[in-house]
Amino acid sequence: MEDKQELRKMIEEDFRYCEEIWGSYSHDKEKLGEMFTRLLTHYEGKIDGFDQDLAVIQNREPSADSAQVYRRNILLLLERMRGFLDNGCSNEDLAAYYIRKEQKPVDMNAGFTSVRLSLGMRQMPEVEKQEIMEKLNEMEAICAKAVPRGKKWDLLRSYLVWLSGKDVETVMEILPLFFKINTVIVQGREND
Repeated sequence: MEDKQELRKMIEEDFRYCEEIWGSYSHDKEKLGEMFTRLLTHYEGKIDGFDQDLAVIQNREPSADSAQVYRRNILLLLERMRGFLDNGCSNEDLAAYYIRKEQKPVDMNAGFTSVRLSLGMRQMPEVEKQEIMEKLNEMEAICAKAVPRGKKWDLLRSYLVWLSGKDVETVMEILPLFFKINTVIVQGREND
């Protein structure tokens, strides 16, 4: 394997190359394809997990769709290159580094309003966003009921099952709201 100094230099050169291409050709399927191939050629086998979970690019797709897939893949590769660089150009403990990097504190004091705002700004299909907002409204109405916690829990249990089918980011935002069964909510709105 190349020494760390050479790898660091190559990564920094590739960052500059990508920035230049991205600035001028961010929607050009051919240029993005060249950039993607260059990154794979340089780092596949050098950075652990570099080519994992990449989206498949099909030549039958319209150029705009292919360019979008290339952009997503390239952003993922650049993120992995940055992580490798930040980890001292070493694969040792790279997985632990990625895990530490993605850790975000869970706001146990989150309210329904703040969760709605946060999820409303996330990139996701509009249908899914609407479903989540409807479920949050239903959960908030249950939490606002003047009934014992046990009864609220019985009413909320199905929402926990629904939530288990969502992505981890969504789950981590909504899960603390289940503790609202222990809070008195005035007129259906929590005090944020």
